[in-house]
Amino acid sequence: MLRLRNFRPGDADKVCGFKEESAKINFPGYKFDKAMFRRHLLRHAESNPGMVKVIERDRELVAYIWFKIVSSTVGRFGRVEHIFVDDRYRKRGLAKKLMEAAEDHIKSRGIERIKLTVTKKNRAAVSLYEGLGYEARRFVMEKDL
Repeated sequence: MLRLRNFRPGDADKVCGFKEESAKINFPGYKFDKAMFRRHLLRHAESNPGMVKVIERDRELVAYIWFKIVSSTVGRFGRVEHIFVDDRYRKRGLAKKLMEAAEDHIKSRGIERIKLTVTKKNRAAVSLYEGLGYEARRFVMEKDL
Protein backbone atom coordinates (compact mmCIF):
# COMPACT_ATOMS: atom_id res chain seq x y z
CA MET A 1 0.00 0.00 0.00
CA LEU A 2 1.32 3.45 -0.93
CA ARG A 3 1.38 6.09 1.81
CA LEU A 4 2.25 9.79 1.71
CA ARG A 5 3.91 11.09 4.87
CA ASN A 6 6.32 13.69 6.16
CA PHE A 7 10.06 13.06 5.88
CA ARG A 8 11.91 11.63 8.88
CA PRO A 9 15.70 11.82 9.42
CA GLY A 10 15.98 8.06 8.82
CA ASP A 11 14.80 8.68 5.24
CA ALA A 12 17.89 10.74 4.37
CA ASP A 13 19.98 7.96 2.79
CA LYS A 14 17.23 6.95 0.37
CA VAL A 15 16.37 10.55 -0.53
CA CYS A 16 20.07 11.29 -1.14
CA GLY A 17 20.21 8.29 -3.46
CA PHE A 18 17.18 9.55 -5.36
CA LYS A 19 18.75 13.00 -5.73
CA GLU A 20 22.01 11.48 -6.95
CA GLU A 21 20.14 9.45 -9.58
CA SER A 22 18.18 12.52 -10.65
CA ALA A 23 21.37 14.59 -10.98
CA LYS A 24 22.92 11.96 -13.26
CA ILE A 25 19.86 12.02 -15.52
CA ASN A 26 19.32 15.78 -15.66
CA PHE A 27 22.89 17.07 -15.37
CA PRO A 28 25.30 14.69 -17.10
CA GLY A 29 28.86 15.24 -15.90
CA TYR A 30 27.72 17.12 -12.78
CA LYS A 31 29.57 16.07 -9.64
CA PHE A 32 26.91 15.52 -7.00
CA ASP A 33 28.01 16.34 -3.43
CA LYS A 34 25.96 13.85 -1.43
CA ALA A 35 27.27 15.01 1.96
CA MET A 36 26.35 18.63 1.28
CA PHE A 37 22.92 17.66 -0.05
CA ARG A 38 22.31 15.53 3.05
CA ARG A 39 23.23 18.42 5.38
CA HIS A 40 20.89 20.82 3.52
CA LEU A 41 18.09 18.24 3.44
CA LEU A 42 18.26 17.49 7.17
CA ARG A 43 18.55 21.18 8.10
CA HIS A 44 15.61 22.13 5.89
CA ALA A 45 13.39 19.29 7.10
CA GLU A 46 14.11 20.12 10.73
CA SER A 47 13.46 23.85 10.40
CA ASN A 48 10.51 23.49 7.98
CA PRO A 49 8.36 20.56 9.16
CA GLY A 50 6.12 19.17 6.46
CA MET A 51 8.09 20.66 3.56
CA VAL A 52 9.78 17.40 2.64
CA LYS A 53 7.32 14.62 1.94
CA VAL A 54 7.84 11.01 0.93
CA ILE A 55 5.73 8.21 -0.45
CA GLU A 56 6.48 4.76 0.87
CA ARG A 57 5.33 1.27 -0.01
CA ASP A 58 5.71 -1.35 2.69
CA ARG A 59 8.23 0.91 4.51
CA GLU A 60 10.34 1.40 1.37
CA LEU A 61 10.60 4.96 0.06
CA VAL A 62 9.59 5.20 -3.58
CA ALA A 63 9.27 8.99 -4.09
CA TYR A 64 9.88 12.35 -2.45
CA ILE A 65 9.38 16.08 -2.84
CA TRP A 66 11.27 18.94 -1.19
CA PHE A 67 9.71 22.38 -1.35
CA LYS A 68 10.09 25.68 0.44
CA ILE A 69 8.64 29.13 0.90
CA VAL A 70 10.79 31.94 -0.44
CA SER A 71 10.62 35.58 0.60
CA SER A 72 12.32 37.88 -1.88
CA THR A 73 12.19 41.37 -3.33
CA VAL A 74 9.46 40.15 -5.70
CA GLY A 75 7.30 38.77 -2.88
CA ARG A 76 6.66 35.43 -1.24
CA PHE A 77 6.19 32.26 -3.23
CA GLY A 78 6.53 28.54 -2.95
CA ARG A 79 9.27 26.73 -4.81
CA VAL A 80 9.69 23.05 -5.56
CA GLU A 81 13.36 22.26 -4.99
CA HIS A 82 13.40 18.55 -5.87
CA ILE A 83 10.97 15.81 -6.78
CA PHE A 84 11.73 12.22 -7.71
CA VAL A 85 9.82 9.00 -8.26
CA ASP A 86 11.58 5.64 -8.45
CA ASP A 87 11.47 4.19 -12.00
CA ARG A 88 9.41 1.22 -10.82
CA TYR A 89 6.62 3.53 -9.63
CA ARG A 90 6.40 6.05 -12.42
CA LYS A 91 3.18 6.62 -14.37
CA ARG A 92 1.06 5.86 -11.30
CA GLY A 93 0.24 9.44 -10.32
CA LEU A 94 2.77 9.67 -7.50
CA ALA A 95 4.46 12.83 -8.78
CA LYS A 96 1.06 14.45 -9.16
CA LYS A 97 0.17 13.43 -5.60
CA LEU A 98 3.43 14.92 -4.29
CA MET A 99 2.93 18.16 -6.24
CA GLU A 100 -0.63 18.51 -4.95
CA ALA A 101 0.58 17.96 -1.37
CA ALA A 102 3.20 20.69 -1.81
CA GLU A 103 0.67 23.06 -3.37
CA ASP A 104 -1.82 22.44 -0.56
CA HIS A 105 0.82 23.06 2.10
CA ILE A 106 2.01 26.28 0.46
CA LYS A 107 -1.53 27.52 -0.13
CA SER A 108 -2.39 26.84 3.52
CA ARG A 109 0.29 29.39 4.39
CA GLY A 110 -1.52 32.10 2.42
CA ILE A 111 0.85 31.96 -0.54
CA GLU A 112 -0.70 32.15 -4.00
CA ARG A 113 2.20 31.33 -6.34
CA ILE A 114 4.52 28.38 -6.74
CA LYS A 115 7.57 28.06 -8.99
CA LEU A 116 9.85 25.27 -10.13
CA THR A 117 12.70 24.66 -12.51
CA VAL A 118 12.65 21.73 -14.89
CA THR A 119 15.27 20.49 -17.33
CA LYS A 120 14.01 21.29 -20.83
CA LYS A 121 14.74 17.79 -22.15
CA ASN A 122 12.79 16.10 -19.34
CA ARG A 123 9.58 15.81 -21.39
CA ALA A 124 7.80 13.59 -18.86
CA ALA A 125 8.25 16.19 -16.11
CA VAL A 126 7.34 19.09 -18.41
CA SER A 127 4.17 17.24 -19.41
CA LEU A 128 3.28 16.58 -15.76
CA TYR A 129 3.72 20.23 -14.79
CA GLU A 130 1.77 21.51 -17.79
CA GLY A 131 -1.03 19.09 -16.91
CA LEU A 132 -1.11 20.59 -13.41
CA GLY A 133 -1.47 24.11 -14.87
CA TYR A 134 2.15 25.28 -14.77
CA GLU A 135 3.37 27.44 -17.62
CA ALA A 136 6.75 28.75 -18.72
CA ARG A 137 6.99 32.41 -17.79
CA ARG A 138 10.76 32.82 -17.93
CA PHE A 139 13.70 31.02 -19.45
CA VAL A 140 16.99 30.30 -17.73
CA MET A 141 19.78 30.27 -20.26
CA GLU A 142 23.16 28.65 -19.73
CA LYS A 143 26.45 28.33 -21.55
CA ASP A 144 29.22 25.85 -20.83
CA LEU A 145 32.64 27.49 -20.68
